[in-house]
Amino acid sequence: NEAAGGENYNTLMYLVESPHEKGVLWAGSDDGLIHITKDGGENWENVTPEGMAEGIVNSIEVSPHNAATAYAVVMRYKFMDLKPYIFKTTDYGKTWSKIVGGITDEHTFVRVVREDPKRKGLLYAGTETGLYISFNDGLNWQPFQLNLPVVPINDLTIQDNDLVAATAGRSF
Repeated sequence: NEAAGGENYNTLMYLVESPHEKGVLWAGSDDGLIHITKDGGENWENVTPEGMAEGIVNSIEVSPHNAATAYAVVMRYKFMDLKPYIFKTTDYGKTWSKIVGGITDEHTFVRVVREDPKRKGLLYAGTETGLYISFNDGLNWQPFQLNLPVVPINDLTIQDNDLVAATAGRSF
């Protein structure tokens, strides 16, 4: 206990509104919990993936193609666990599957996942060591580094059909 309060957890790290349905919000916390509300915050349901270890829910992406589909990224580096953790649900969090096939480096924890707004199933993952891409909705991933330096990718967005990456140390 360092008396700063950070060790008490209960901090929301990510909050996103569904682009499909009014009042549907997803929240992820720094103690590894994911909650959803379908009534604008009146009632919340814990939809944390069963068996998911404690960590920071660093991003939640609601699919631009399906209201019930979302992707959640969990970082466990504070526990000295640098493995990738990406979870996908297609039923508002009732069930989840882990989708990290192809991200094989034990030191490549994931920070963010985004789905392409035009092409369903085309996913981008920003990791501690660079960028990955999946053409089959996360079933398989492959490096997508090209001439991008090896840097942590903190966030991703798609704007005007361009992939924009926010990196640590290299800016946008």
